[in-house]
Amino acid sequence: FYFEWFHLQNLILGLFLFIFSYSVLYLVYRDGSRAVIGPILLFFTPAVTGHIPANPKDIPFAVIFLLGIFLISYFLKNPRNRSVEILTLGVVFGIAQSTRIVGFSLFITYFLLNLFRSVANREKVGETFLNSTIILMLSFFIWVLSVPFLGANFFANLIYIITETAGFQTWNHEILYMGKFLSKEERPWHYLPVLLSIQLPLTILFSLASGLLLVVRKKLRYNFSHPVFVITTIVLINFIIYFVLHPVVYNGIRHFLYLAVCLVLLAAFFLIDLYNRLKTKHKFVLWGAVSAYLFFTLVRMIHLHPYEYIYYNELTGGLRGVDKKFESDYWGAAYKESAQRVLETVKQKGVKDLKVYACDNQFAVVYYSQFQYELVGRSRDADVIICDTFKEKLREQTEDVTYQTTFPVVSEIKREGVPIHIIRAKQDFSGLFK
Repeated sequence: FYFEWFHLQNLILGLFLFIFSYSVLYLVYRDGSRAVIGPILLFFTPAVTGHIPANPKDIPFAVIFLLGIFLISYFLKNPRNRSVEILTLGVVFGIAQSTRIVGFSLFITYFLLNLFRSVANREKVGETFLNSTIILMLSFFIWVLSVPFLGANFFANLIYIITETAGFQTWNHEILYMGKFLSKEERPWHYLPVLLSIQLPLTILFSLASGLLLVVRKKLRYNFSHPVFVITTIVLINFIIYFVLHPVVYNGIRHFLYLAVCLVLLAAFFLIDLYNRLKTKHKFVLWGAVSAYLFFTLVRMIHLHPYEYIYYNELTGGLRGVDKKFESDYWGAAYKESAQRVLETVKQKGVKDLKVYACDNQFAVVYYSQFQYELVGRSRDADVIICDTFKEKLREQTEDVTYQTTFPVVSEIKREGVPIHIIRAKQDFSGLFK
């Protein structure tokens, strides 16, 4: 197994996020200069793009989910070939559902908007139900092919999958939220909305707020086949699912990256339409303000690299403002850098038989150690401890903290002046890292 190939595969797959986001906007504007705003805003959303190289779960789902949004918008706008529509949507919806059960919200959105169109245009509602049923059955067929367990006893196992997905009984860890460690049962209802509001860039939040205000004041109008209408419906359905089922969520917005992508695209539409409504002098002001903020975000992304996903916006004071209040390096990507620092010390000082304890992500530490030091399973057996700040804070509350004096800090990995990873060593070994 090579991490480098793993990251490359993820990057290639993540490329389709930008392709599909461009396609959704091009479907409306037929103008590349405006459609490219979607991929640009998406690129400058570090909480999403920072996940692409290392996240083999949520990014692929976001890709197929975004493809589903594009296809729904396309077929609502061009309802000509029903056979192609049924086959394509059935397959894509099935893949989405088999990846994450919340992918079923794509079918719900399609069905509701199709039903609305049939009623509004006085078309045959029965035909809409028939076509939707065929799509649903085809999506279930794809789902069963992907998850054979479901086909063994469809309805019973479907209920099991839904309840298990929401409750996730096998996950029993702590969540760091607003400075407190919470169990999954203690997680408040506002967990997701708050994290979205502090991890999405201000450009996205401003565009969403401005667009919603203009829609409420009827300055902007979108028909049911417009992607804005489609995305808004999907976002509302997913928030309803979140509030009703109260699923287990951790690692910030990681499980809802697909929803963050939807909000970014919604912001792109609103920003473009707001720009088109402004007078020329105001257009320059908006263009200049957005460009300046994107440049500022780029600078922050460079400083955060390769841990862009730990980004928090300026409402919180950035990473410094959320230190010890929210999770940062929950992927444990910095274990690579810590492991390499220890390896560099071992090679430079010629240390033999060094024992290292890693609080998490032991597999990566072994990989990047090049087998030049030994990884041990207990901290008391170690000469060196490498730990992310989340686990470090957790150890302070749940374990004997005397290790902080017996294992002083010898090195820290920082971003924006905030430690995200800590290396500790016994007193006898602390001099090696100077």
